[in-house]
Amino acid sequence: MKMKFAGCCILGCLFLAVGCGDGSSSGNDLGPDVVGDTVVGDTVAGDTVTPDVPVDTAVETTEPIPIDWEAFLHPEGAGFPQDGKKRVMILHTNDIHSHVNGTGPVLDYTPETIMDDDTIGGFARIASLIERQKAWIDENVGMAIMDAGDFSFGTAFTALAPSTGLELRMMDEMGYVGTTIGNHELDWTPAGLVEVLNQGLEGATNISVLASNLVYSDESADDDAMAALVGDKIKPYKVVTLENGVKIGMFGLLGVNAIKLSPNAEPVTARALKETALEMVDTLRNVEGVDLVIALSHSGVSEGTAKGEDEALAEQVDGIDIIVSGHTHTYMEDPIIVKDTVIVQSACYGKFLGRLVMVQDGQGGWDLESWEPIPVTDETPGWPAMIETVQDYMDMLGDTAFASLGLGYADPIATTDFDLVPVEFKEYSLGNLIADGVRYSAKKFSGRDFDVAFEANGVIRDSLLKGKSGRITLGDIVQVVPLGIGPDGDMGYPIIEIYLTAGELKTALEIIVGVAVSIADSFFLQISGLKFEYKPSADWFFMVTKVYMADGNGGWMAEPLDTSEANTKLYRVATNLYIGEMLGVVKEYLGGMVSLEPKNAEGVPYEHISDAIMDIDPDTDGIQELKLWRAFYQYLADMAVPDGATLPAVPAEYGTEMGRMKAVP
Repeated sequence: MKMKFAGCCILGCLFLAVGCGDGSSSGNDLGPDVVGDTVVGDTVAGDTVTPDVPVDTAVETTEPIPIDWEAFLHPEGAGFPQDGKKRVMILHTNDIHSHVNGTGPVLDYTPETIMDDDTIGGFARIASLIERQKAWIDENVGMAIMDAGDFSFGTAFTALAPSTGLELRMMDEMGYVGTTIGNHELDWTPAGLVEVLNQGLEGATNISVLASNLVYSDESADDDAMAALVGDKIKPYKVVTLENGVKIGMFGLLGVNAIKLSPNAEPVTARALKETALEMVDTLRNVEGVDLVIALSHSGVSEGTAKGEDEALAEQVDGIDIIVSGHTHTYMEDPIIVKDTVIVQSACYGKFLGRLVMVQDGQGGWDLESWEPIPVTDETPGWPAMIETVQDYMDMLGDTAFASLGLGYADPIATTDFDLVPVEFKEYSLGNLIADGVRYSAKKFSGRDFDVAFEANGVIRDSLLKGKSGRITLGDIVQVVPLGIGPDGDMGYPIIEIYLTAGELKTALEIIVGVAVSIADSFFLQISGLKFEYKPSADWFFMVTKVYMADGNGGWMAEPLDTSEANTKLYRVATNLYIGEMLGVVKEYLGGMVSLEPKNAEGVPYEHISDAIMDIDPDTDGIQELKLWRAFYQYLADMAVPDGATLPAVPAEYGTEMGRMKAVP
């Protein structure tokens, strides 16, 4: 394919005819550490931080701004050049993570009105943007909508996926033609993912799930049900003939590094990207005769010093015209071009809708005419039918996932006077709040005191923002820590109870300030029950100089903890199953040099870390799991109610530096 970047977007980024600014520049000058009017900290397991859309465009108004749908769908000057050339417009998302009703305080989100809130994203707004693109198409333009995986796990709506397949159903309703399987889809386990796919694809008329490099085990039966879907619910590739006659071929890939971050994927593995892509390109070009080859690759682009698998794929395999990338949550100002392959990615959580336009070059090839990430903000009205669909699912949550609590998705639980925002590679207040919540709830539900709690940045997915009302809902709480499942198959990582020696506690702290910074922020831990001092200039495993345990009265022990082998006491630790499972990844990275073995109360190492899952109701058959989101909820719900208030309030100390990790010269 002959390719060049033909210049700026012909369509532009046009918004409502109500004086809205040019959204094409929104966020383009923001780095990943921006704070203030933007929310940072979308740190996830194996993924990276990206900036949110600036939110200073919202205006306070007492009267709703009327929505002029005609002006929205047909803005003046929109359209394509009438030059007779065929064009292909690709609309794309990635890493939506169940953010079907946006990112931001639940009670602030108002897709039925415009210019009155600072929330970002949401399927209702995305649906409207898609409808606008459809309205611009002429006889020479073909359009396709696609996604690069991780459509599941990230909000309370995830709980409904096994019974409804809601994300796939809504994507199908919006006209998506394809998505792929990300590492977080495999968090369901192969058997659990089968339920999600069966429910989500039942009656689907547009969307297909594409996965060409997944490998199923001949020895284990644990993935047999998923393997049985291949060719039906899971397809290696798909060919679509667009309205203008252009034939596109899509295939799905899951990165080899990405699947390592989903321990529940076993026994499913991933084949090398290059090997699979060569076969797919050959099939699509030489057998199917497509005009454009598109890879939906949940593998990721380069971030920092880490080389992206998608750039490597484009370098190694000729014939891929476009890679719609996912996994790294990367905000891109411009597409990445490697040889003749265009690589695009649109951040995460539905904050942007990517729009890529390819145009015939007159010589049998295609040029890149334009690409832009369209911000999905409150300048875009929500599509009425999709607003109703999302509301139905919100109501369903109160009847199912939260029925035992007697609460609904949008029910207020607590209040805050300040924002709590994740920060990379350091202690921060939200992390302290969550870790304290784990330690508090582990004691509440077990009746046992816990010395320490650890929480990983990789499972802290969002901020707690005060918003307009200062009220924190159940939906907000779950959105902060929504990941994982336990053996019970329900949403949320279960809390585990393990025992470590003082020396092993120190090793864990060494991993925080040394190793984690070199691997990924996902492995950086937040702590409760102890504080420590460290020398940043020291070598790995010689950085931590002093450790102080909590004294049980809100302060700290006067003398540092003896972390030598002479101290054989076992300390009770609460954490979640993800951290226990990821110890193996850290050990592999360090070549087995880490000495940190989770043990039971008798000091016997666990052979299977799942045996450490807390049972909060021993009188009931089976293991009744304490989920991470439930532990966080309980801590907030049990906080003190200020005089004259009706809801608990997050203490002011969480809005200050708490000094649990102190760097010293």
